[in-house]
Amino acid sequence: MEKYDYLVVGAGLFGATFAYEAAKRGKRVKVIEKRDHIAGNIYTKEVDGIQVHQYGAHISTLPIRKSGITLTNSQPLTATLTAR
Repeated sequence: MEKYDYLVVGAGLFGATFAYEAAKRGKRVKVIEKRDHIAGNIYTKEVDGIQVHQYGAHISTLPIRKSGITLTNSQPLTATLTAR
């Protein structure tokens, strides 16, 4: 059984940010998410070259896609973070 320093339930804005910052500091983090994507309610999807907010208008400067989170193709979403 693998060991982690933190288990983060939900890869929304706070969960993804916490997991990223903890991994940068050398912690092993397991992230579980019920949706098939990260970013929670600030998730955007590109439609015809335009970023469309899927859950209403939200603005964020967090570079979610560059956060270092590795996604798997399982449902629910599972990610394991390690420092780069």
